[in-house]
Amino acid sequence: MRFFALAVVAYCYFAPGLAFAQDIARQLAGSWKLTSWTIQIIGGDVTEPFGRDPKGRALITPDGYAAFVIAAANRKPAASDAESAALLKTLMVYTGPFTIEDDKFTTKVDISWNELLTGQDQVRFFKLQGDKLTIRTAEQASAVYPGKKVVGTLAWERER
Repeated sequence: MRFFALAVVAYCYFAPGLAFAQDIARQLAGSWKLTSWTIQIIGGDVTEPFGRDPKGRALITPDGYAAFVIAAANRKPAASDAESAALLKTLMVYTGPFTIEDDKFTTKVDISWNELLTGQDQVRFFKLQGDKLTIRTAEQASAVYPGKKVVGTLAWERER
């Protein structure tokens, strides 16, 4: 009987948060088009690492999977191995299951363009306002600007 009472108390405590996270996941579900990506270098400038018009799409499913693809504007087909390798510096891609806790969106990376991220958690903070989604990173070491600490901000618009 004590176990049953404890189970009921635990359910009543955790169920509202779980329902909230599931509701937010349903609200985020869909296809999102990237409208801007900026990086604030701590103690320095705000930059646009992939240019003024980066291309990107976020696909978020209601059952908890996400895929993010971001590419620099004006990429050209490669004509050599060196140019093919250089294209990797203008691309970011990762996928994985995600969880939501309050305004924190955590993706457990299962596939990535950068194998250093595979198996890691990508923690982001989000703000959803209608068909606009803003995602920002915590202060972190930069993959784009080695040796620098940065905060990235990505703006998205719902496509579907």
